Amino acid sequence: MDREVFAERFDASTRAAWRFAQSLVSEELPEPLVFRVRLNQSYDGHPPKPGELRFPEDGSRRRAAELNRCDADTVVAELWRDGHVPEWVNIAVVGETGAATVVEVVCCGRFTSDDSRLYHAEEGAPPFHVLGPVLPPRHDGTPFSIHRHFECWDTFDLGHLAAVADKVWSLSLATGEFDDDLLSALPDLPRVEIFEHQACAIGAEALSAFLRFPRLRVLRLHLGEASPFHAGAGRGRLGALTDLTVSGLPPRSWGQDVLADVAPDLASVHLSAKDALWLDGAFPSSLNRMSLSAANVAGSARLPAKLDSLSIRLTAAADEDLMTLLDGVTQVRSLSLRGTPVSDAIVPVIERYDLDRLDLVDTEVTPATLSGFRADHPGISVLPRIGPSR
Repeated sequence: MDREVFAERFDASTRAAWRFAQSLVSEELPEPLVFRVRLNQSYDGHPPKPGELRFPEDGSRRRAAELNRCDADTVVAELWRDGHVPEWVNIAVVGETGAATVVEVVCCGRFTSDDSRLYHAEEGAPPFHVLGPVLPPRHDGTPFSIHRHFECWDTFDLGHLAAVADKVWSLSLATGEFDDDLLSALPDLPRVEIFEHQACAIGAEALSAFLRFPRLRVLRLHLGEASPFHAGAGRGRLGALTDLTVSGLPPRSWGQDVLADVAPDLASVHLSAKDALWLDGAFPSSLNRMSLSAANVAGSARLPAKLDSLSIRLTAAADEDLMTLLDGVTQVRSLSLRGTPVSDAIVPVIERYDLDRLDLVDTEVTPATLSGFRADHPGISVLPRIGPSR
């Protein structure tokens, strides 16, 4: 594609996104635009097509930080690469800084010079697709704040967050810059219900940092490699919290045993570690959804007896490890062991459950055993739908 054509289409699409957002939100959006570029946002597990270019380094946090607040010329320079452009690019207004409107540019990781491969030709400006801001649940057409979803990358964003704190419903912290004193760095957020920390490094008594947010019901913490994370000692309760995700957990005790005290109404928990996932106690009885992802588990885990959904992905676990982990689980409706190298020996354990759904993709369960299980349990939706090749 010609660079000038690409730049013209980008300009027309960003202005269309601005007009669309202005028709939905309560704030007066400034006409100057700044851009937040997200590269490499497609699934690219399939082989590349002839002439297709990919840039794996585009997906790094460093690149995201570099392109967090840039101008239109920078965006075009990043996306037009010697005649190759992303196959699709989504454009949407996501915020305003007081002086400029923030436009998010979400890009496919596959670059092509073949215009016939570009998406969204029906909109007249391929590869661009104009979207609006994320709507509130059950939106009835009433104007809503563009600050309902807020993303904070640096001290500039932090200052603006303080000015609009009473409008924020979900907050994403994309930096660890504030971890030394998270409690004092963040303003009060009386309406925040969803909090995601993408570069978390907070340490002891970590969950107590969120006691300031009384309506918090979804908390997602993605830990850095050097994080000294520990849940705490059960000081105070996150009474509204129902959904907890912690990824990058250390291979040591991190306070899992206090979750029942800290979050007594926790319904969903998602835990992951690069190596061993340390579990050293009982989980809250209120849980009905759980996912565990690691090489294996360590400690003395006791999973809840009854769960609606259980997903276990342990890439270095054996049948005996899974049998031990599932000991005490008496009821589960949806079970996934995807990516866990269990064998046919795990099937008798699975058969004790009254399942609706079973996922054994990328396990060592043989096609013959899988076919027999499917024949004996026709009411269960089983993946893979055909036996894996061996």
